[in-house]
Amino acid sequence: MEIIFAYLKNKKAKVKAIGKTLNLLNLLVAINKCLAERISQEKGMSLTEAEDIVVDCIKNGMKTIKKNE
Repeated sequence: MEIIFAYLKNKKAKVKAIGKTLNLLNLLVAINKCLAERISQEKGMSLTEAEDIVVDCIKNGMKTIKKNE
């Protein structure tokens, strides 16, 4: 079983992950797919456009995290 536990503390995200890396990656892909579907429905855009938004957010977030380390 793979578990990802994420929470915000003092405006910073904290993540605890348990399981094999590849299985955790599959779980994250499923989460991102769900988010893209929600964005698509809420904003009335195509799923492809919503997926692009999710990917861009991930890329921008990774840059921010690297700067703050």
